[in-house]
Amino acid sequence: MTAFHLRALAGAALLTALPACGEAPVEHRYDPYTGNAFPDRREPVAVPPGGLGIITDSLSDTISLLDLGTGEKVGHVPVGRDPVGLDGPHHVAVDKAGGFVYIGLSYPVVATGGPHASHGGSIQPGYVQKLSLADFRILGQVRVDANPGDIVASDDGRRVVVSHFDLQRAIKNAGNLDKARATLALLDPGAILPTGSVDPARITTCIAPHGMVLSRPDGARAYVACYGEDVVAVVDLDKREVVDRIPVDASGSAIGDPKYGPYSVVLSPDGKTLALGNTVSKDVRFFDIEANVMAPDRQIDTLGAPFFPVFSEDGKRLWIPTQSPDALVLWDLENDQEVTRRDFAANECKWPHVADRLDDTRLVLICEGDHVTAGKALVLDAATLATQSEAVVGVYPDAIARIPGAAP
Repeated sequence: MTAFHLRALAGAALLTALPACGEAPVEHRYDPYTGNAFPDRREPVAVPPGGLGIITDSLSDTISLLDLGTGEKVGHVPVGRDPVGLDGPHHVAVDKAGGFVYIGLSYPVVATGGPHASHGGSIQPGYVQKLSLADFRILGQVRVDANPGDIVASDDGRRVVVSHFDLQRAIKNAGNLDKARATLALLDPGAILPTGSVDPARITTCIAPHGMVLSRPDGARAYVACYGEDVVAVVDLDKREVVDRIPVDASGSAIGDPKYGPYSVVLSPDGKTLALGNTVSKDVRFFDIEANVMAPDRQIDTLGAPFFPVFSEDGKRLWIPTQSPDALVLWDLENDQEVTRRDFAANECKWPHVADRLDDTRLVLICEGDHVTAGKALVLDAATLATQSEAVVGVYPDAIARIPGAAP
């Protein structure tokens, strides 16, 4: 039988299978589906008794989860918008009462040349993602400006603020102060949605703002470390205006070519003092919030560039991580003297970035690593700075947020 005959027979069989003219088509009726059409298969997050640390791994597109009681890594979760390219999760903030985690996506550029060589160099708009604290599923996202730096949530959970460490804007607009200045983005947590998020309000603040703290508990004012202007910017978030820009040194500020380079800022436990890490002049200086001035004749000189320090609970001591040389310094603020110092070999902690106090006896130190291989999170003895435990996390860990464990 020829191929032609086979095709003819197949066509005839198909015709006999079709309903005759005028015959009603067969209807199929199904009961309504009562199940979960889009089940959430993420594992619920269990906060260990000692608390949970959420660490952003900038070049792994993950967050690492740290048991703060044992110092062990207990998991990691992929984050970001692009399943292939790097989103660069940079800093992280937690609203425990609301049950939310906020992560800034900074979209790093490929670069070499030492710590933070690529930070601030992107031209791609950043994003903020709002995650569920229960299982880290995405609850919403909103676009912000390029190079989101710090991200903070007010204690009452009513506002989230993002700085933009936008060095590209500063370089492109050198000589034009208004255009060189980057913004703070003011996010309404309720308006961060899966789609159709409300575009956040923006406040033009200073050149390359990075570290930032909010007043307590309402977050009505932001205090911003302005790297590119050598100032502390005081911003009224309700009026959406910069109240003051105060030079970190009496000699004045340097526009676009920092002599001091304030990069980090942390608030004392009593809410009265800011400690600023100046990475260019390699010192830590202090800002008196009540007097609205830099504290005169109060300065800690460091051998390396200081990044994010942390106060003791009573505000009498300060732990300062430094880079190049890599070290951690414990400073007595009452007597204005170094208590102890630990220098790190590269295999112990390369490029210490942020210190955070866990309790009266322990602190955690985030080590960036070489931005190619995995970084570390060290739990240290608060007095001796000896390592109690270490956990290998993702590539280029950059920040940590803590969730307290259950009260004993």
